[in-house]
Amino acid sequence: MALYAEKGIDGVPVRTLTSHAGVNAAAIHYHFGSTEALAEVVFDELSARVNKRRTLALKEITAAAGTAGTRPEVTVIVQAFVAPYVGDGAATEGQLLAQLILKHRLSPSPMTERVIKKHFDPMAKKFVAALHDAVPEIPLSLMYLRYMLMVSTVVLFLTDRGRPNRLHRLSGTKSGTKNAQETANALVDFVVGGIRAPASS
Repeated sequence: MALYAEKGIDGVPVRTLTSHAGVNAAAIHYHFGSTEALAEVVFDELSARVNKRRTLALKEITAAAGTAGTRPEVTVIVQAFVAPYVGDGAATEGQLLAQLILKHRLSPSPMTERVIKKHFDPMAKKFVAALHDAVPEIPLSLMYLRYMLMVSTVVLFLTDRGRPNRLHRLSGTKSGTKNAQETANALVDFVVGGIRAPASS
């Protein structure tokens, strides 16, 4: 996973993979059939594991709100969503998830389509339902759009792989993104503001 996170989904040649794993190219083709099939196994396992954590967190949030007789809080829902991208493991898991989603947006393949449909679509519908419960005055159709805008915000921010990235280039020493928690808070605050914004007439 670390190689894919560092070099991108399409940026890891077979020789690098085999060297890192201590096997030869024939072993990859024997066990997986192709490097794309190997990538699918990696992303299938990662997506299942991470989205299970997010879904369980969301279930706890909605259950607690139900017990208290209140609406779920938008902020904690968004925090649960962005956790893989900004929390522990973000440098590998978060980068991989962001790259997978960006690749599917820009150049979808049968592999990305299968992974997204299997692991991300069911999770997305649960988050949209929870967000709609939290802010019921926003029409459900609009909440789906806002969910997609949330995903786009997170993915585009995390996949700026320039050296230095554009935020650092624009802000210079004024940037506060060296502090991971500050970055996470800013991301959550921005998304929550968009989710809660009144719908235009």
